Amino acid sequence: MVKYIKKKIKSLDDGDSGVFADGTRFRLANVRAHEKHQFGGTTAKRTLGGMIGRTKRIVQVRTVARGVYGRSIVEIKNKDGSINERMRKKGYKNKGR
Repeated sequence: MVKYIKKKIKSLDDGDSGVFADGTRFRLANVRAHEKHQFGGTTAKRTLGGMIGRTKRIVQVRTVARGVYGRSIVEIKNKDGSINERMRKKGYKNKGR
């Protein structure tokens, strides 16, 4: 059985990464959004913020791996379903990479 842990998101860096309330940095698994300084970065961050804001930033988290920069690669869901999957449906996905 897949184990999810309840955590609160403190802040978002851009449309696919951020920081949990305990200080752990994370990146969404299989989601590739624009960085904050790129065109479309603000929209991606706002889209992710809207999805996590519906549950007061409290989400269910499953760690998939550890990234190159020491961040946790995670899958996140809330009462509306998988946030990773919803971000990919919005077009924020690995396009041939």
